Amino acid sequence: MVWVPPPQHVAYFSIPAPSDTHSLAAQLLHHPPDNDPTWGRQALPRAPDEHRVRQSHSHRDGKVHLAGSKTDWVAYQVWEPTRGAPERHSDLVFVHGINDFGGKFAMHADKFLDAGYRVIVPDLPGHGRSTGIHVYCPSMDALADAVYEVIKDVALHDYELVRDGPSGAATQAPQRKVFVAGQSLGGFTAALTCLKYGTSRDTSLPSSSSSSSPSPSRASTSFRPTITGGIFLCPMLAISPSSRPSYLVELVGRALASVAGPLPLASANKGKNSEDPEVEEVFNRDPQTYHGKLRIATGLAILQGILALSAAQSHLRVPFLVCHGTGDRVTSPHGSEDLHRLAESTDKELRLFPEYEHILLRKGRDEADDARRQSVLGAMLDWLERH
Repeated sequence: MVWVPPPQHVAYFSIPAPSDTHSLAAQLLHHPPDNDPTWGRQALPRAPDEHRVRQSHSHRDGKVHLAGSKTDWVAYQVWEPTRGAPERHSDLVFVHGINDFGGKFAMHADKFLDAGYRVIVPDLPGHGRSTGIHVYCPSMDALADAVYEVIKDVALHDYELVRDGPSGAATQAPQRKVFVAGQSLGGFTAALTCLKYGTSRDTSLPSSSSSSSPSPSRASTSFRPTITGGIFLCPMLAISPSSRPSYLVELVGRALASVAGPLPLASANKGKNSEDPEVEEVFNRDPQTYHGKLRIATGLAILQGILALSAAQSHLRVPFLVCHGTGDRVTSPHGSEDLHRLAESTDKELRLFPEYEHILLRKGRDEADDARRQSVLGAMLDWLERH
């Protein structure tokens, strides 16, 4: 049975994905159409759930340039808590999975917004409204660095709001807790972000005693926000044998990597994400998602990134919750078990969900079918409220 979008959403799901229309030559030569560094993605409308959250909550769109570049940036959204919700001074930064975009989390965000958490959703490099060929990610470290730059940019923006406020910025905004969460590749990225940036940092901002203080982004280059903890859903810490490309495909990829990194080559996780075939159908109709095969450079970077994180995971010291479904055919729960066992953190929890498949947050077709997603969301919120 072919999935049919609700009548009010037909227009959105009828838009072709920009990456489906780009020539292979343009991608291999890194020549974006119309010199648009997002390859047409920033002009797309917001998804229906994304639009709903933005209509019902105060929000802000941000963009932070990477490594001093004027042409490479990461886009993000900030969704403020539901009006009247408890004031927690806490941020949930949720990192999407491969081929996806940050705004997809809108369908799950209400639970956290209603509980008083501010939600921040970045688009990883090469995804969503961030720059780069769609899902061309030759470095996993760059993903974690981008997420941390977003956290830093949000903190600096908060500071500037206080500094330039009507009170003359005599006081500074309360220090906010920052929790980094994600699923699949986003779970890997969240874990790597916590590993790289989870130790004690210089959290001092420029003195707010003078309204003429320069922007902290220029005046305090040592400013590094502290990460409070992480939540990793089905993190890509070990690939399931059924999703890893064959050794022959890997050899071909390594041979071509230096000259054809953006070349789509491997099927990877296609068709293995969920027990519900509708999930794949909806995904392939969404214009903001990537529908092609795994690119050579991205696949090799994932394999290298997994090896590097595995070698360093014992140094993860921040509190964390890692969740995995035992029926996952994309990422192996053994990777999550190893992280939980080896990490130095003294505050760590592992939740294995029997028979759940890769997409732990699959939205059910009815209330009974949605019970699995609610169970995972409940575990996340319970952990947050205890930290």
